[in-house]
Amino acid sequence: MAFPYARTFDEVLAYVQKRRCVCGSKRTEIENRAGEKCVVGGVPAVRFDFCCVKCARLREFTFRMTEPSAESQTSHRPGIRVIGLVRSVAEAHLFMHLHPCDVCGEEAFERHFGVVVVDGEPCSRYTGTCPDCGSPREFTFRLPEEPLIPDQGEPCFGVERPSELLDAGEWLWVADTIADSTPADPAGMDAQERQRAHYDLLTAAAAVAEARKFVAFGAEAVSPEALWSLAGQAVYEAEPGRFGWERLELFETVFRDFAVEFGD
Repeated sequence: MAFPYARTFDEVLAYVQKRRCVCGSKRTEIENRAGEKCVVGGVPAVRFDFCCVKCARLREFTFRMTEPSAESQTSHRPGIRVIGLVRSVAEAHLFMHLHPCDVCGEEAFERHFGVVVVDGEPCSRYTGTCPDCGSPREFTFRLPEEPLIPDQGEPCFGVERPSELLDAGEWLWVADTIADSTPADPAGMDAQERQRAHYDLLTAAAAVAEARKFVAFGAEAVSPEALWSLAGQAVYEAEPGRFGWERLELFETVFRDFAVEFGD
């Protein structure tokens, strides 16, 4: 995933203060003002730890130390190349959400959709402008031969084949993020809130199902070689045992059972 560039600590604070914790609060306290130097994907970076004032959750943010050159921004600008096959509209929007602006780190932008032909293949193209820094945003995906017809009551990101956009670790990260932001008990929630939580938990189950598609035929677990993203590799390194077929199947079932508790 992309990570932002900050020239000063004030810019670090400004970026962090715009991002809500999973509990909904924006109030944070810095744990290590000096930061910890590291290298991410060959790029010098600084990692800062913040603590949410409301729920005490540790929040980690990583910033580039060097500003990308004009040449590198042109060659790596999203949309210059076709990113990969997108199996559904839901997968396209999730991918864009997980890849914020390269310049300022803003996730959202007004997305304009179109269909283009690249090297003789039909592709979906999303374009827009970052609302914070004005940088152009562009994502181009190959379209499948048969589009996935969405079911409003059952989230789905794709058919049998594994994703070309997100690896197994990223799918589990999505499921974890949803789980962290979902109340443990539907008591006290109104009908609309329960419906939203119900759908979110089904989405988490669908994300786990996507991770399970990376288990090769005859294998018992996802191979580490199938994890190509830094985020996915970090999830794997934290707990490799989660990537076994049986563990993933259980994880998905737990989410689906939990979703029932929030249903009407």
